[in-house]
Amino acid sequence: MTAGMQSKAPELSALQMAWLQEIGMDKRMLARYAADAGPFPEAAGRPAARQRDTPPIRGDKPTPAAGAQPAAPGLVRAAAVLAGQQGTAGAPGPAGAAVKKPAADVSAPPAAAPRDWEALQAHIASCEVCGLHAGRSQAVFGTGAVQSPEWMVVGEAPGEHDDRVGLPFQGKPGLLLQAMLASIGVLPESAVFFTNLIKCRPLGNRTPKPEEIAACLPYLQRQIALLKPRRILVLGKLAAQALLGSDADLEQLRGRVHHIRSETGEDIALVATYHPASLLLRPQHKADAWQDLNLARSIAPA
Repeated sequence: MTAGMQSKAPELSALQMAWLQEIGMDKRMLARYAADAGPFPEAAGRPAARQRDTPPIRGDKPTPAAGAQPAAPGLVRAAAVLAGQQGTAGAPGPAGAAVKKPAADVSAPPAAAPRDWEALQAHIASCEVCGLHAGRSQAVFGTGAVQSPEWMVVGEAPGEHDDRVGLPFQGKPGLLLQAMLASIGVLPESAVFFTNLIKCRPLGNRTPKPEEIAACLPYLQRQIALLKPRRILVLGKLAAQALLGSDADLEQLRGRVHHIRSETGEDIALVATYHPASLLLRPQHKADAWQDLNLARSIAPA
């Protein structure tokens, strides 16, 4: 686990100001930031990641093609809002890259977890290791770019809407998440994979039990090993604690860069922050979440 320096207040472009006002950040807080900034480090000069060229799935049983996942419907609105925007400007990454320390080890998946992407997806769809399978409509495997994505976004558990359509981050939390990511230049065409720690919805959206987390964590570990993401953004205390092997509070885990080691030996940077569902209930944390997003965006190439 690595503790980095706290990020300083970044400068904002007019487009970022609009996005941050959209997600509900106080205008008085935004007023202290300067408006002119250079192009996003990751957006400038880098071709967009290839995504599956099919419309969003609307039925109850999505069936993605082998090796690809459908674009999350919750992220489509950002593309419409930003249509026609060229050369998006944004803020430079915060100063103070984290100094590496020994990485957390998340390399103990059970032998039952398949080592092939499509086989893993089928295995999770029929999983009955814990009791959550009895109340699900379907398992929520994840969606997005599957070839070494720039970002892997990990939430805690599917909600009711996620369970119905089989895709993560649907409904209001998904719309808030897309606005948060767009505010730092991560757009629908960016190379991002979205998933959750828990693959089946806990009925009543209750907190997952320790045995349910233990049953699902190996699947997430295997996804990380197969995807080889450049960075992981973890949303919520449970997912952060599970991946970091820590019982620390989210306030102790956020605001810094950690590193975990995948089961295949990759050292992957990880930043934890608030889940968008939590931010809808506690909007006072949105400014802190945005600072965490900028910290994650500032992570240099390996």
